[in-house]
Amino acid sequence: MEKEQQPDLTKKERKEIKRQEREDERVRQIRKRQTKKYITRLVVLSVVVLSIVGVWKLMQQSATSSALVSSEVLQVQADDWVKGNIDATVTLVEYLDFECEACGAYYPLVKRLSEEYGDRVTFVSRYFPLPNHRNSMTSASAIEAAGRQGKYWEMHDLLFEEQQNWGELAAPDPAIFERYAEQLGLDMERFKQDVASEEVRNRIVRDRDAGSRLGISGTPTFFLNGEKIQNPRGYEAFVSLLEDALQQ
Repeated sequence: MEKEQQPDLTKKERKEIKRQEREDERVRQIRKRQTKKYITRLVVLSVVVLSIVGVWKLMQQSATSSALVSSEVLQVQADDWVKGNIDATVTLVEYLDFECEACGAYYPLVKRLSEEYGDRVTFVSRYFPLPNHRNSMTSASAIEAAGRQGKYWEMHDLLFEEQQNWGELAAPDPAIFERYAEQLGLDMERFKQDVASEEVRNRIVRDRDAGSRLGISGTPTFFLNGEKIQNPRGYEAFVSLLEDALQQ
């Protein structure tokens, strides 16, 4: 069978065919580049979406982890200093610095609340000595040492009531706190040993480190049933918070 004969093409027709071939190739290259760009954008979009999902999961995990840490840290410990009803459904945890003037201002308010709500609320006092207060560790050590002789709350109240006489001193003066210890009738030899002991220091540091994990930066800081609250602006505001918590 004979091959089909191709018609002879004119020079103009051959040029047109070549031009069309070049145009077809140009179109193919454009489509190829467009496809490549589309695939690149799709990959980038996928990476972005996966990154967002990953960050969201990390944030969720972080939030869950933070909530677990807060829940664990804020559980009442066996050696916490507690007033009120230990079995109450409402717990108020206060992190404080005994040299802090704001803590001193809140002291009578918290004391009044602990007396009025002592049968329905657990009141927990924890140390958070601030580095800019020269007597913060000294005062905390004196109170913890007094607590080891059953006089925590007595020393707690006494130091707040006398805060203007020892707060903001240029340097720590253990003799001041020893006089308060004598006033409370403590065994002075034991008191001095406890104040200087690593055990007392570690107890204070434990509270401070726990507070740091909770994000505390100043005092006083209050947690009501595990939730950090804005410091109430007075007695009525504090009562309102406690009443709301008791009703939940």
